[in-house]
Amino acid sequence: MNWIAWGYAALGFGVLILFVPGQRPLRLLYLAGVWAAALAVLVGSVQTLVTAASVQMAPAALAILPGFAFALDPMRALFLAVTALVFGLSIGFVSQESLRYTPHRARVLLGLTALLFATMVTILLAGAVLSLVFAWEVMSLVLWALVTFDSRTSQVVHAGHMTLAFSAAGALAALAGLLVLAEAAGTYSLAGIAAAAGQLPESVIWAGFLATFFGFGVKTGIVPVNAWMSDAYASAPRSLRPIFSGATLNLGVFTLWLIDGPLASHALWPALVVLVTGAVTAILGIVYALVARDLTRLLTHSSIENLGIVVAGLGAGFAFAALDRPVPAGMALVAGLYHMVNHSAYKTLLFLGAGGIESATGLSELNRLGGLMRRVPLFGTLFLLGTFAIAALPPFNGFVSEWLTLEALLRVVEVGAVPVRIVFALSGALLALTAGLALTCFVMLAGTTLLGLARSPEAAAVQSMSSGVIAPMVVLVCVCLGLGVLATGVIPVLAHLVAPVAGTDPAAALVPAFFQEPRALLAALVDELTAIGAQIGRGFLPLPGLVVLHSGGTATPVIFAMSMGLAFVVIAFLLVLVWGLVRAWRWRRLARRTLWDAGLARLQPEMTYTATAFAAPVRVLFDRVLRPVVAETAERHGAFVTTMRRDTAIVHVVDRLTLQPLLNAAQRLAVRLARMHHGPVTLYAAYIVGMTVVALLLVSAILA
Repeated sequence: MNWIAWGYAALGFGVLILFVPGQRPLRLLYLAGVWAAALAVLVGSVQTLVTAASVQMAPAALAILPGFAFALDPMRALFLAVTALVFGLSIGFVSQESLRYTPHRARVLLGLTALLFATMVTILLAGAVLSLVFAWEVMSLVLWALVTFDSRTSQVVHAGHMTLAFSAAGALAALAGLLVLAEAAGTYSLAGIAAAAGQLPESVIWAGFLATFFGFGVKTGIVPVNAWMSDAYASAPRSLRPIFSGATLNLGVFTLWLIDGPLASHALWPALVVLVTGAVTAILGIVYALVARDLTRLLTHSSIENLGIVVAGLGAGFAFAALDRPVPAGMALVAGLYHMVNHSAYKTLLFLGAGGIESATGLSELNRLGGLMRRVPLFGTLFLLGTFAIAALPPFNGFVSEWLTLEALLRVVEVGAVPVRIVFALSGALLALTAGLALTCFVMLAGTTLLGLARSPEAAAVQSMSSGVIAPMVVLVCVCLGLGVLATGVIPVLAHLVAPVAGTDPAAALVPAFFQEPRALLAALVDELTAIGAQIGRGFLPLPGLVVLHSGGTATPVIFAMSMGLAFVVIAFLLVLVWGLVRAWRWRRLARRTLWDAGLARLQPEMTYTATAFAAPVRVLFDRVLRPVVAETAERHGAFVTTMRRDTAIVHVVDRLTLQPLLNAAQRLAVRLARMHHGPVTLYAAYIVGMTVVALLLVSAILA
C-alpha cells in the first residue's frame, strides 16, 4: 500500500501545482506529478502481483464512517496496473490538448482528469460497500463533468444528461443489490460477501446478482444499459476518450469479478445470464460499429463489442465453475481477463490515433478521410498495427484472447446438460460471427482512413501528427505485440489469479513446460512437437515454453494447440522473403508501358470506395435489427429532378425496444396528468378529499 499512498501524494502535488498563479498552468510540473503517481501505482501493483500479498486497511481518519475499508490483492493489482499504464500513456495528450482552452478551463480539465484517475484507483482498492459506492458516485460525477466539458450545445447537454441518468440509476440499483447481499451475508465487507456467496439463498443471489450486474454494468457497456455511451464518448474531449475506453470501462469488469463472480460461480443460471448478455452485447456492438460513419462512434461501439467478449468469457468461466469443471473454468476466466487487458492496450492506441486524426484534420467522418498513410507514414503504420491487433490477426494480442475464448466455449462438450450446451453453442456462434464482422470492420477502418485518396481538403493538408500521440502509440504497439508473442508468459500470471474462483490453476493445463520437462503429456506427443520447434528459445527465453496446448489425455492427446512465438517467426520470415523477392524482381529489366486508363485520366476522390459503400452488405444483412429511417429530399426544375439527398438515421435497438417505449408511456401519462391542472376549484377539493380517504383506508388496513 505504500506505493499507492505515494501515488496519491504525487497526484495531489500535480493538482496543487495547477493553482500556482500565472497566465498558463504549469503543465510540465503537473505532468511530472501525475506521471509519478501513475508510476507509483504501477510499481505497487507489479510488486503485489509478484509477491501475491494481500493487504486490508481501514484508515483511522475514516473511522467515523463504518465499513469504509480498502484492500489490495493480486487481482486488484492487475486492474490497477492496467489503469495506471493507460492513464500514464494518455495524460500527455490530455495536457497537450489543454492548450486549446483558456488557462482557467485548462486547469479545470487537468484537475478533473487527475480526479478521475484518483477515483478509479479508489474504486479498485475499495474493500467494503460504503467505500465502493462512494468512490463510484464521485467517479460518475467526474465522468459527467468531463463529458459535458467541451461545449454547451444541446447534443452535448443531452449526452451529459444521459450519462448522469444512467450512472445514477445504475449506482442506485447496485447499492440496493449490495445491501441485499450484505444483509444476507451479515457483513458489509466485499470479501465477506464473496466468502458467504455459496451459503446465500437462491432468491438473495438472484436479487443481488441482477441489481449489481446491470447496475455496475452501465460502465461496462452491456445491453441494455449502454445507450449513453455512443453520445457521451462523441461529446467528450478527444484527449479523454483513450482513458474512458482503456481504463474506465474496466471498472464494470472489476465489479463483475469481485461481486457477481462469487455468486455466479455457485449458481449456474446467473452465470449463463452473464454469458448470453456478453455474447449479445458483442454482436450488437460490432454491427453498430460497422454501420457507423463517425470514427469516434465506430471505436465506441467496438469497445462495447470487446467488453461483450470479456463478459462472455467470464460468464463461461463462472458457468464451468458452477458445474464443477475447474480446468475449462480456468481457461475461460483466463481468456476473459486476457481480452480485457488486450482491449485496454489496442483501444487506447486507436483512440489516441483517432484523437490525433481529429486534431490534425478537424474531421471525424470516415467518408471525408483517406490517404493518411502516404502523408504521415509513421502514424499510419502504428494505427494500422492497432487495427491488426483489434481485428485479432496473429501475431498480435487480440488473436490470443479471442482464440482462447472460443476454445474454452467448445469445452462445453464435457457437460451433459442439454440446455447448457444449447446456451453455450448459441453464444459461441454469436462470438464467432462477431470475430468475422470485427475483421471486416477494421479492414474498412484502415482502408477509409489510411489508404486511397484524401476525400477532403482537410485530409489532404495533413503534414504531421502530434508527438503526444505518436510516442504513446509506439509503446502501445510494442505492448500489443508483446502480449501476443509472449502469451505463454501472460497466461500463467492470469491463471494464478483465477485459481480461487476456478478451483484450480489452469497454467499447467495450458502452458506445458517445454523448456523444462513437460509432464502429463504423452512422450510421443512431446517428441512430435519438439521436432517442429516446441523447444525453440530454450536457454535464453525466461518462459516455460512457446506452446499453448490443452490435452484431453490418452484418448485425445491434443484438443487444441497454438504457438504465437513460432507464428511470429514464420510470419516475419514470410514477410522478409516476399520483400526480398519483390526487390529482386525490380532489379530485372522489364519493359514498361503506359496502362490503358479507359479514358479516365485521373481518379477523383469522389469515385473511391467509402465507408458507407463498404458497410452496405452489413446494413442489408442486419436490416431487421438496424431498422434505418430514410428521409429523401429532392429538388426539381420543372418536371425534372435536379438533385436528390438521402439521409439515413439509425436508432439503436436498445433505445427502440426499451427507452423509446418508456419515454412514450411517460409522455402519455404526463398528458393525462396535465388535464388535472385545468378545472374548477371544487374539483381540486374533491381530489384532496378522495386521496385523504384512500390514505385513511390504507392506514387502517395496515394497523389492522
